[in-house]
Amino acid sequence: MSYIAIKHMHLTFVILSIVLFYVRAISRLNNWQLAKNKILFVSSHIGDTLLLISAFTLIYMAEINLLEHTWLLEKIVIVITYIVLGFILLKQTEKGKQFAILGICTVCLCLIGYLAGAKHAFFL
Repeated sequence: MSYIAIKHMHLTFVILSIVLFYVRAISRLNNWQLAKNKILFVSSHIGDTLLLISAFTLIYMAEINLLEHTWLLEKIVIVITYIVLGFILLKQTEKGKQFAILGICTVCLCLIGYLAGAKHAFFL
C-alpha cells in the first residue's frame, strides 16, 4: 500500500477517533445511556488501535528518526498524555473534574493538530 493511501487512512482514523471520543465524553457528562453502549466502546478502541497502527506504519515507511524530528516525538508524548487523560475522564464521576479533564484533552488535541501541521517542536 502506498504512503499516501496510509496517510489518508490515518487522517480518517484521526477524525473517527476524535468524534467517538467526544461522543463518549459528552454521553458520560450527561449520563446518557449511549455512554454504556458496548458497540460504541468497542468501535472506539478499534478505531484508536487502527489510528496508532497507521501512525507507526507512516513513521516506518518514511524512515523517520524521532531524535531528528523532535516535533513528532513531542506529538507522540502529547498523544500518550491525551490517551491517559481520556481513560481518567471516562472513569471520573465528579462533573467538575470531568469538564476540566475534557478541556485539557481538547488542548492536547489542538497541540497535536498544530504539531502535525507546522512540524515545529514546542519544547525540544
